[in-house]
Amino acid sequence: MEKEILYIPAEDVELYCEKRGSGPLLIIMPDGTNDCEPYAHIAELMADEFTVITFDPRGGSRSMPTKHQKVTAELLADDIAAIIRYMDMGKASLFGCSSGGQGVLMAGVKYPELVKNVMPHEAALMMDDQIPGVAFSYIQTFNEVYGPHLSGANVNPFFAALYVSVFPEKDYDAETNERLAQNAGYWMQYYLGVQDSHSYTKEELAKIPACDFTVGCWTPAWHPYANIETAKRGGFEYTWLPCAHYPVKTCPDVLAEHLKKTIHKYD
Repeated sequence: MEKEILYIPAEDVELYCEKRGSGPLLIIMPDGTNDCEPYAHIAELMADEFTVITFDPRGGSRSMPTKHQKVTAELLADDIAAIIRYMDMGKASLFGCSSGGQGVLMAGVKYPELVKNVMPHEAALMMDDQIPGVAFSYIQTFNEVYGPHLSGANVNPFFAALYVSVFPEKDYDAETNERLAQNAGYWMQYYLGVQDSHSYTKEELAKIPACDFTVGCWTPAWHPYANIETAKRGGFEYTWLPCAHYPVKTCPDVLAEHLKKTIHKYD
């Protein structure tokens, strides 16, 4: 599938975007890797029915802003809105994973006039009942048990814990690995503890035109829990997928089928 490279202006950044396919607009926002290369395959699977835009969120090495600041969910939503307006194709369907899930949720809240439907997978939501340190305790324990056995250019305990079933066969090329390593530092400095601390009230969720959550059967419990509770608060459906935190790597075919079915519900 051929792709077209676009640089779309937002407030203080030109967002690196890849365009594939034709048809109604679908925007895919990556997770905290802040790079759209891991989402290339799912974009290709969706491009037979949709015009698919994947992009490097701000702070990704190909979307570096001129102004460095803490990246809130609201700021991510502004960037998504800039892409929708630039494309000028009417309302868009939105899919986002983790911090990308925060971006698409907030876009639905802040810009409902631009959005057809929102599909977050395990958005980086604040849990309703906080368990201090639960996420980092999980990663640390995973590292202690499995870390010595891991190998591969892009395999570390964090990715392995959240991929679960696909390492080390899913390494990326050297150029992508270099970008991911660079992006991780930016995410830690400007994203961590900011956009992933946002929760949504019932009133906020009521502004989203349509929303369907997905959660992974193999993901550590804090991610599904927070998303299921948020879905319930908004009166939205949620679906279990046979994956961990990254369905684009674990079960892309299943994810593509689910996304197409979900979008067509709102035709």
